[in-house]
Amino acid sequence: MTAARHDGRVAPSMDDISTEGMGELERKLVMCLRTGRAALPVLPRVASVALSLATDPRAKIQDLARLVDTDPPIAARFLSMTNSVAYWRGYLAASTQAAIVRLGLANTRDLLFQVVYAGSTRGLERYQNAVENCFRRSVMAAVACKITAEELRIGGEYDYMAGLLHDIGEARIYRILDDIPKHVKLDQREVRQLVHRYHCAAGAEVAMAWQLPSEIVDACAAHHDDMGTRVPHVRLVMIADALVGILKSAPVRQPLNVDTDELGDLGVEPEMALHLLERTREAVGVVPPRI
Repeated sequence: MTAARHDGRVAPSMDDISTEGMGELERKLVMCLRTGRAALPVLPRVASVALSLATDPRAKIQDLARLVDTDPPIAARFLSMTNSVAYWRGYLAASTQAAIVRLGLANTRDLLFQVVYAGSTRGLERYQNAVENCFRRSVMAAVACKITAEELRIGGEYDYMAGLLHDIGEARIYRILDDIPKHVKLDQREVRQLVHRYHCAAGAEVAMAWQLPSEIVDACAAHHDDMGTRVPHVRLVMIADALVGILKSAPVRQPLNVDTDELGDLGVEPEMALHLLERTREAVGVVPPRI
């Protein structure tokens, strides 16, 4: 699949893909994706405004708090998360404004997008578990991105969001396939292959539809592209992906004795690789698996 520039951003082009010789399921999926609208989750105004306020030096916390409170479901999940173990600071935040004061605007933005992403994973029949697993893995990747950016000093403004949203195309593909009539039997091996093959394009379209920064569009589009290692913010996500993959297959609560060759291929020295794995494993131990 080729990648093309679109308004200064990287986006895989579905129009370049020939459907000749494809199986029926893949052809249906490609045709759905070509519309550019299939299963695109709607970005709530709360998250959109938080994205702009986080980098606005004139932004006022009380303005964002009032806006979050206009969306009660998001406000409730946001407040629940800020009072969870992962964000505990020794006292309970009794209001949205108190929570935002505790987190700061940038962390509030990241957490609001996590709440929005979690909300978009609900309501599937066939693939609910698969989408929930993808979300939990994405939260781990977001944490790994933040840690890696700090340790390797290659980060930017959107490290957490890039890790969180880089695989959001998987949820979109599963939602498209979930709409296929239930009496149609699907080959689950083929489904997994299609999710892997097209989630980069599907995710980049979500990021562009939400008008997210180019770093996040790039992360969605290119995190499985070998050329992505040349782009620092994409390489960061690729490292985070590798860290999560290693940790998910490693024994829990045992000394790490794992193969770090994948991280070495991404330019991470063995000693640093183990350090990143240990820090990430410790951090994700307190990350709530779902919202």
